[in-house]
Amino acid sequence: MRSNSWSSSRSRASGVPQWCGCGCRPVLRGSTIEANPNKPFFGCPNYNVNGKRWCGLFVWADIGEEDLRGRVMSTMDGDQIRVDLAWRIGKIEAEVRTQKMYILSLALFVVFVVGFMLVVKASR
Repeated sequence: MRSNSWSSSRSRASGVPQWCGCGCRPVLRGSTIEANPNKPFFGCPNYNVNGKRWCGLFVWADIGEEDLRGRVMSTMDGDQIRVDLAWRIGKIEAEVRTQKMYILSLALFVVFVVGFMLVVKASR
């Protein structure tokens, strides 16, 4: 099991983050190493999953364990959150496309007005 000192020390001071670096909620697991058998820890759900990149999140669960349990969600809730986030991202991307079209239209209008003004001034 890999433990990043930066994530462990940072999380001890501020608690377990609500989201890991992969954009998922941390899951509560039990340690499988001899030094800490079955000791609970929070980690990235992508750890040790074939084909998925692990962000390195690892925090022992002994820090305010009772307060943190309410924040950890089941895999099913995590899937629902991913679907919700994907929908929100799609909606925001559509808004960005619309704003880009407005900006492009405004830029073309400004170019047209400036060009018209130059033609009128040149004809005087």
